[in-house]
Amino acid sequence: MIVAALMFAAQAVTAATVATCRVPNDPQSRTWSLERAAPDAWRVVFSSKSLDKPRVELPLGNASPIVDQSKITLAFASANGGRAIDWTITNGASSLDLRVNHGLEVNVERDLDPAVDLMNTDGPIEVSCSMNVQRLVDGRSTYDRASEWTVAAGAARSVNLYQSTSGRAYGVATLGWAKDLTRDLSWGPIRGRFAWGVEATPVFAQFEPSDIYGVGFAPVIWRWNFPPQPRWSAFAELSMGGLWTSEPIPEDTGHGNFTAHWGGGIRFKPRGGHAIVIAYRFQHFSNGNQQGSNPGVNSHVVLAGWSHRS
Repeated sequence: MIVAALMFAAQAVTAATVATCRVPNDPQSRTWSLERAAPDAWRVVFSSKSLDKPRVELPLGNASPIVDQSKITLAFASANGGRAIDWTITNGASSLDLRVNHGLEVNVERDLDPAVDLMNTDGPIEVSCSMNVQRLVDGRSTYDRASEWTVAAGAARSVNLYQSTSGRAYGVATLGWAKDLTRDLSWGPIRGRFAWGVEATPVFAQFEPSDIYGVGFAPVIWRWNFPPQPRWSAFAELSMGGLWTSEPIPEDTGHGNFTAHWGGGIRFKPRGGHAIVIAYRFQHFSNGNQQGSNPGVNSHVVLAGWSHRS
């Protein structure tokens, strides 16, 4: 439901977090993030226990950070001297010197939040940062809409729920493709990209309580890709499709069933677009009341596989 709501959020805001920095052991849990709000627009986003809101944003006008594989350097000052920043970012120990005066800058930017004054570091400070700049370094914009191939295999066991009974066990192999349809979106604290995909199930093999084989295809995969972290990324998804089997499943229905699942997963250790994927699904299939009754199977499914985003 979250994915569907996000898909229709008409006022979603685009942004891509390039780096996040924190003060170690800080009682106020202060965090400064560098975001790319548009191809040529950057901003600092600040959060802290001292704020009465989740975040405060400070636009950086015509700032032009220098970005490479291991470091980001940002030096910026407004014309009237009301905001200035000297920021050197690496993965780990980094430095930040940020000065902003709302009283001066509000004359230039009328909507500037007064809480920006809390961003001040009062001189250079040491921070610990994590970067997410690989796609910028590769020469591709953070706004490129990536595509993803996924190959996975897994095992499932049915549960007692509604008209489904336990005691069934089966294995599956899947091949999927998805494409980001949006740039980075933000809806309150939830951020990410919406993707549409398709998925084939060339192998469906029930081995308990009897041997039954089949194939499946899902033309609708709605996937929400959360913002990637340096060593992992997460997604949530919904699916609709069909399954065709050598014998009816359950026994008092037909050879064809509608399928649906909801679930999510994590991509681990991404390198050059490749990643190991671990996923969970709650899988449902039934005849959709096409035969006067609607017996079905509900199962927990765990999958492991490989993903490539490009």
